[in-house]
Formats: sequence, structure tokens, C-alpha cells
Amino acid sequence: MHSDREIQPRATAPREEPLVCAVVNHAARLLSQAITARLAALGVSLGQLPTLLALYEQDGLTQSDLARRTGVEQPTMALNLRRMERDGLITRTPDPSDARRALVTLTLRANELRDPVQELRAGIDAESLTGFTPAEHARLRDFLDRMTANLDAMVNGPASAPPVS
Repeated sequence: MHSDREIQPRATAPREEPLVCAVVNHAARLLSQAITARLAALGVSLGQLPTLLALYEQDGLTQSDLARRTGVEQPTMALNLRRMERDGLITRTPDPSDARRALVTLTLRANELRDPVQELRAGIDAESLTGFTPAEHARLRDFLDRMTANLDAMVNGPASAPPVS
């Protein structure tokens, strides 16, 4: 039996664009995988990278200083430093001004990795931005800085306003 009414093909819903946060999250995961693979060739883990970079900027920091500068909780930093010490990247020596604290310093091995680590970071940056113009790169950096500030305010509360004079 045939009805007078023709069967119409079902309209497909328009494809929704992914949310910006989903795209950023996906890009961050891929970036993390790329960095992890390349750091492994140097004998460094992704978790050690922020600590190395902080110590490259200023060697001889305390565990508390490193935790603050890298945004890592104290217990996580303690574990990270134990692993870095085991891997021959850092040494800890008593702080002459306060024996309860230790100063974390880079080993010769870690210092020898400074240039390769920096080259690795620059290379990944360049590869991941292939096809971007310098202006697009600058705009992307600005957008991501602003997004990071917004997310930081969501997580840690809005920054205090500067004093009015």
C-alpha cells in the first residue's frame, strides 16, 4: 500500500561547532604528548619540566619557592624533587640561613640539558604554529593569555584590584 504522503528524508541537524574549551583541551593534550615524547629522549619527564625551568631562571630555590613558582602543591613538589634527585637532575643542601630548609640546585647534568630543553620547547612551538603568520601567532598568544587569566580568576578568585590613589 502506498500512501499519498511522500516520505521525506529526515533533515539532519546542523553539526555543532566544538566548544572553544574542548578545542583548547584537545590541543593541550596533543602538545603534552609531543613534549613528553621529546623530553623522554633527554631523560626528563614532563612533570619535571616546570621545576627545571624555574631553576634555570634562578638556581638554589627552596621547595616552597619552587612549589609557588610552578603552581604545584607541596606534596607533589616533594615527590617531584625526590624523582629529580634520583634522576641526577638536582641536589638538595641545607639552607645556611635556616637549617630546616633545603636549597635545591641543578646538577651538572641538568645544566647540560638547558640548551637542548630550550631548543626542544622552541621547536615544538614552531612546529605547532606552522602556517601561522607572526601576527596570528601574537594574536593567539594574546587570546590564550586572556583565557588563562579568566580561568585563573574562576579557580583562584578575581585578582585584587590595584589600590586607588
